[in-house]
Amino acid sequence: MLLLGACAAFAPAPTPEPTFPPRAIRVDYPITPPDVPMLDQDGRPAKLSDFRGRLVLIFFSNIRCRESCVNALPQFQAIKQMLGPRSADLTFVMVGTDRVADGPSALKQHLSRYDPTFVGLTAERSDMRQLALRFGIHMYENRDGVLAPHAPFIYLLDRQGRLLYFVQDGVAIPEIVRIVTRLLDES
Repeated sequence: MLLLGACAAFAPAPTPEPTFPPRAIRVDYPITPPDVPMLDQDGRPAKLSDFRGRLVLIFFSNIRCRESCVNALPQFQAIKQMLGPRSADLTFVMVGTDRVADGPSALKQHLSRYDPTFVGLTAERSDMRQLALRFGIHMYENRDGVLAPHAPFIYLLDRQGRLLYFVQDGVAIPEIVRIVTRLLDES
């Protein structure tokens, strides 16, 4: 009994949740994601390189997601509104991570509820896994068999198509607009 009591005294305490505020994290050495073949919301072939020359805000999700990724499209709307005419130099992209569940027509219908200029992309599973890996995204099959991301970030690609920022869920819209405006002013 004494031995069991002594072991209990050394049991690890639960680790508290981090209390750091959400941040926009600049990548010290920007990486270029793989240029995997995708389809856009109109069923046309597309690649991330198609957006070179523009800044790109991008997030990974499923159209049925109920986690933090549901915030991204309303955030995109607010960012676009705050940027006004300057938003013309920015592409807003949702990557639907499961070609079956997030096919072109489903993406188009979903995005039309927010803004018809937002771009939807999707890829075959093997290509999606390769793309997600380069963004540091863990992919898993949910209970419905849909390929889903665990990615509570919006990513910002520079004009060369390189990953420049990870924007954590919860970063204030004015902070994201400040970063985008600074990058627009640099080029």
